[in-house]
Amino acid sequence: MTFSISIDTLTLIVSGILLLMALVTPLLSPHFRRLRHDAPQSTIDLPRVTVLLVSNGDHVALDEHLPIYLTQDYAPGYDVVVVSEKADAETDNVLKRYANNERLYSTFVPESSRYMSKNKLAITLGVKAAKNDWIVLTDPRCKPMGSDWLSSLSQSLADHDSIVLGYVNYSEESKPYHRFEQMHTALYLLRAAQRGEAYRTNCPLVAFKKKDFMENNGFLEHLRYSIGEYDFLVNKYGKLGDSEVAISPQTWLTEDPIHEKTWQNRQVYYEETKKHLEGGMGVRTLFLTDQMMLHLNYILEFAAMAFAGLTSRWVLLGVALLSLVITCLLRTLNGKRAMKEMGVDIPSWKVVPYEVSMLWRNMMTRMRYEYADKNDFISHKV
Repeated sequence: MTFSISIDTLTLIVSGILLLMALVTPLLSPHFRRLRHDAPQSTIDLPRVTVLLVSNGDHVALDEHLPIYLTQDYAPGYDVVVVSEKADAETDNVLKRYANNERLYSTFVPESSRYMSKNKLAITLGVKAAKNDWIVLTDPRCKPMGSDWLSSLSQSLADHDSIVLGYVNYSEESKPYHRFEQMHTALYLLRAAQRGEAYRTNCPLVAFKKKDFMENNGFLEHLRYSIGEYDFLVNKYGKLGDSEVAISPQTWLTEDPIHEKTWQNRQVYYEETKKHLEGGMGVRTLFLTDQMMLHLNYILEFAAMAFAGLTSRWVLLGVALLSLVITCLLRTLNGKRAMKEMGVDIPSWKVVPYEVSMLWRNMMTRMRYEYADKNDFISHKV
């Protein structure tokens, strides 16, 4: 068998396209785009804050994490409001153990509340009970990293801001893909908020003003939808003024692991929630563009390999292989840097397969939503 190396015009053109795509498409990724890290403001004028925790029967997590929320080193002063269901005896027992703490206040969702989202009602009751204008809403399943968490987060609560988005990652015991997807989605949403285009959040950590919430009727338009409280909160109140992002590691929370079914349900419920959110075209278009270019690049590389092999264009085959190596290397390096910055510790080699699988997983989520009972997404079952 005779080996011949020929470089014709087609080989040159296709090789140039492959190399250009390999160098450019890794830049079209949230892992390459950097979040803006603003200098913290002075701690002298920090406001008093209310931390609002809505318990959904997570009494074990509440018992574990509540002491950290109650022992924050925050000079201006703060209180913690916990809202739970009236019939939740386990949560009530946890709250009784901390009843002597002067920072803790608890209230309950009435057992008679029907035809509305209990989470949104719980948040509304918690806001009404708050003593301070700035409210930091989060979930008892989320854990601060230390006693300076509230002090660090509050440095983003400037007077001109209407809402502040924080970052929450999953704990190291969580599934690697859950941690990767959480970071990947958060990068899109946090950058949009930094541009003043707060659309939604996938992180249960949002700070907002009691005055804004009460004057604009809280969740009134969305009380019938079962979940989506953080999305609706950001989407509505992020438009009242400037939005800010608290991104320094000291402001992060870590969420306890969730089951695969729970994670899938969150994705499916968002398919319903996004139909009732305003804006977001920029975020969704950017994601689809990134995914389209990612897949187009790989398709071209593998198609070029097949074509080169069939037509004995060995130079083109070598360039296609080189392009694939460059693509994977750059995407892995970008992903590794992003994961380091966002506190996600998973093997770097998983970046490429996770990126490729994301579009297909989203398509599966859409299929689950299409076949789901739409009454599951509302509180008032028709």
